[in-house]
Amino acid sequence: MDFPPPLRKLQYVLAVARDLHFRKAAERLHVSQPAISRQIREYEEEIGFEILHRDHHFVSLTKAGRAFVTDVEGIVARMEGDFTAAVRRARAISREVPAEYTVGHSPFAPMQIRRIALALQQEEFRDLPMRLRILPTSELLNAIDNEIVQAGITYAPVDHAGISVIPIAKDHWVAIVPAKGRFSEMAIARIQEFRGEPVISNGADRTHPALFRQLQAECIVKGFPFRAIAEVTSPLEAFDLVAGNAGIAFLPAGVCEGLPAAVRAVRISDISLLEIVMIFGSDDSGFTHQFAERIRVKMSFGDRASDDKYPEPLTFPAKRKPPTSVSKTKSGKLPSRSVG
Repeated sequence: MDFPPPLRKLQYVLAVARDLHFRKAAERLHVSQPAISRQIREYEEEIGFEILHRDHHFVSLTKAGRAFVTDVEGIVARMEGDFTAAVRRARAISREVPAEYTVGHSPFAPMQIRRIALALQQEEFRDLPMRLRILPTSELLNAIDNEIVQAGITYAPVDHAGISVIPIAKDHWVAIVPAKGRFSEMAIARIQEFRGEPVISNGADRTHPALFRQLQAECIVKGFPFRAIAEVTSPLEAFDLVAGNAGIAFLPAGVCEGLPAAVRAVRISDISLLEIVMIFGSDDSGFTHQFAERIRVKMSFGDRASDDKYPEPLTFPAKRKPPTSVSKTKSGKLPSRSVG
């Protein structure tokens, strides 16, 4: 015979088992003592064993009752957890917010944006489980295609069918150079002034080829054709190689917070600004537009990262509403974008 769990009766059983007193349990549940006693007695008859031992002076759990109450407490705890999760998912659907939200980001994305994204989750989207995941741009695009992540933070240009783009900020290119040497007194320089220096690539030729081609083309026009002698996958690797006098590295200024003492950042004045963008699949519910706009506002008006190792803060676009649509070419690809 099956015994579907009568939730109200189980609540009575757990209350009496906790207090070992019918009157106290009844008062806590705001029911009469005879009612709670009768309901538990009826339930004992239904399941075929006594849960409670009663006499005129005290109430105790039978051996079977102790085992039963322990199991029921676990069932109720799991049920409460499942119920909370069900409410959270339904609330997310009602607000057109995903039940979970994973944001992939380039390892060279500004640390300030990562902090802002996590702070927004705590301040404005506490019901939304969110996590950040480091992914090179090529892997990030595939992860969005396969719905492994819901959005990403990277740099324009992004040339990938089915991907929409929202600009959120701009950043300078800087050259990471040894703290001692011919660049030790420079704060700002033209790209040609680095001619003859070996270049350490940030890996964009493999992970973000469109951005790498753009940088390389600008450097050639400005009289600084370069070929990378080494490739790194994180800013810390670049700092380490530069500190060892292996060469110089071109990086976004936003990743240069807390530079090691052995290196410094020199702003490059004549290379187009980097455009930081949020990317997502075209069938996004609309939450990413809202999230990107909140990041953009925080970047524009919030606390900006300060670092005296490079001379000027990030620059940001004027306030604007997030776009409601993104135009694409007939092939489904985004038109090429200027970063400047």
